[in-house]
Amino acid sequence: MPMKTIDSQFELALVSPFLLQTLAEVASDKGVSSERLCRGLGFTPDDLQDPAQRISYRQAATMIQRTLAALPDRGLGLWVGNRNVVGTLGLLGHVLSLCRTLRDALEIGVRFQHTSGGMAVSSLQEGVEESFLEVECRLPYADVQVFAVEEFFASVMVYNRALISADFQPLRFEFTHAAPSYEAEYRRLLGPNVHFGCLHNRMVIASHWLDTQLPTHQPVALRQALHLLELESAQVQQKIDLLQTVERAIARDLPHGSQIEKVASDLNMSSRTLRRRLAEHAVTFDALLEQVRRARAMSLLNNPEMPIERIAEELGYSDVRGFRRAFKRWTGLSPSACRDEVVASPN
Repeated sequence: MPMKTIDSQFELALVSPFLLQTLAEVASDKGVSSERLCRGLGFTPDDLQDPAQRISYRQAATMIQRTLAALPDRGLGLWVGNRNVVGTLGLLGHVLSLCRTLRDALEIGVRFQHTSGGMAVSSLQEGVEESFLEVECRLPYADVQVFAVEEFFASVMVYNRALISADFQPLRFEFTHAAPSYEAEYRRLLGPNVHFGCLHNRMVIASHWLDTQLPTHQPVALRQALHLLELESAQVQQKIDLLQTVERAIARDLPHGSQIEKVASDLNMSSRTLRRRLAEHAVTFDALLEQVRRARAMSLLNNPEMPIERIAEELGYSDVRGFRRAFKRWTGLSPSACRDEVVASPN
C-alpha cells in the first residue's frame, strides 16, 4: 500500500545501513534488483555500505515493503536477521562480547539499543524459572512490524549463540501475528517451539541461561568499551532530541517557507547557535529542510488528485520549477514520473 503520512519522528534518520544492506543482499540473491528497491528514496545501494550512514524510518519502511512485495510469503525478516553477526552492532556488539554473563549482555543491549540503529524496541523481564526478551516495532505498518520482529529474534539467536555457544536454545517464541504460510522457516531458524496469535512478541528462556559466563569476558576492556558506548549513547540521544525538535518546527512552517531564523526563534536561540548545535552532530539546517521536504513530497505524491503545483506550494517553493529541479536531484525522476511509479506499484 502507499506510504501514509506519519509522525515526524519517523522521518528521523536513525536506522542502521547494515539492516538495509543485508536486505538488499538477500533480495539480490533472489533476483530482485537492489537499485529498484532504493529508487526514489534518496540513497543508493552503495550508500548502504557506509557505516556512518543513517536512514529514516520512513525510507526504511518503504524499502522493506517493496522487498516484501517482490518476495512475498518467504520469511524475509528471518533471512535478514539470520545473516547478521555481532559485529553489525558496532561498538555495542563489541561491548556485548566483553560482558561477564548473558544477563549483563542482555541488560546492556536493552539499555543502549538506540545506538544500534534498529527498528524495534526491546525489554528484558527476569523471572525465577522463565525470563522474557520482549520486542515491539512501533512503525504503523503491519507488514513492517512482522518483518522487524522476525529480524530481531533471528538476530538475537545468532548473537546469543555467538556469545555463549551453539547449544543456546530458548524455551519458546511467542508472536502476536497469525502463523504465516512460511511457518516452517520459523521452526528452522528459531527452534521447534513457536507460537502465534499471542499477546506479546517475546523470546522465553530458562532463567539459568542468564548466569552463563561468556568465554570472551575481559573486565578491563569492558570498562573501557562501556565508557565509549556511554559517550556515544549520550551523543545519539542529544541528536535525537535536537533533530526531532527542529524537524517538527520545519514541518510546521513548511508551507510558509521554513527559515532558520524563525525556527531558531521558536526554540529560544539565535540562528547562529542553532547552526552550531546542528554542526556538532554533523547536520545542517538546509539538509534537514530538504529531508522534511522530500518526505512530505513523497507522501503527497501518493494522492493522484493533488496537482504538482499544489504540492510545490505545500513544500514552501515559490514556483513549481524549483520543486521539480529539487525532486529530480533527490530521486533522479520528475515528480510526475515518480507518481506514475507509485501508482503502478503498491509499494
